[in-house]
Amino acid sequence: MRYDSVIFDMDGVLLDTRQSFIAAVVMAVEYTIGDDRFAENNIRALKRIRGFNNDWHVAIAGACWLDYFSHLPFETYIEQLEQLGGGLSALRKFYPGLTIEYQQKLTQLTQEAYGGRSACESLYGFHPKYLLTEGTWRTEIALVDSVHLASISHFSGIVTGRTEQELRLGMKTLHWSLTDKVIAWSDDPALDKPNPSKLIGVIQNLKKHQPVYLGDTRDDAELVKNYRCETGRGMDFCLIGNSDSQIEYDLSYASVSDFFNNEEINYD
Repeated sequence: MRYDSVIFDMDGVLLDTRQSFIAAVVMAVEYTIGDDRFAENNIRALKRIRGFNNDWHVAIAGACWLDYFSHLPFETYIEQLEQLGGGLSALRKFYPGLTIEYQQKLTQLTQEAYGGRSACESLYGFHPKYLLTEGTWRTEIALVDSVHLASISHFSGIVTGRTEQELRLGMKTLHWSLTDKVIAWSDDPALDKPNPSKLIGVIQNLKKHQPVYLGDTRDDAELVKNYRCETGRGMDFCLIGNSDSQIEYDLSYASVSDFFNNEEINYD
């Protein structure tokens, strides 16, 4: 027996979100700046450093680069953010002129693009005003078969950066149901990844002892590292997707299916 429980990130692991959250970020930044140079490869580069698991924060950082630092190569820009600790706190140090209004505007536009006329009100409590699409969430595709998901429910959990409403929308796309005791969503920025508090709670509720976390970003890897430090317990991090030398991992597979085809799980 190697693992007795599996904790999943959602975006990029259980759901293909390349044409949903990523597209929404690109749309929001281009609408704000009128410049299409901030693209998917830039978003993925930001997610390789600390503090950019949240797509709204990625949009803010992308817009700031084009608005105020486009004279810098993007690689130099994110290196500076990394050196300052990553995330919005690093961005504020790098650009003290960053305002709450600027952040709110990018957040709203990204939410409008993602939720669209079909779901923006139910997800975020308002009707879209600027980006009047049907919602990029409609492009999301399940990366794991629903029959397989049903078979692993009794030893599975989820820790995601999505809000509760976004998570429940994703679960509908997956055709999967889990008790709230073993799922954790974003409701307090202080408790978001890589803070391990919610992950600790999920594992305690699962009553398992040899967990593995499946994720695809730097913050996912840091989450597992912080879990180990805080609890003194073991947990492996499995990187899902293309192996990235900038992210530390214990094992890596192209997909969740590949993980289950190659790793030993105790189903009891």
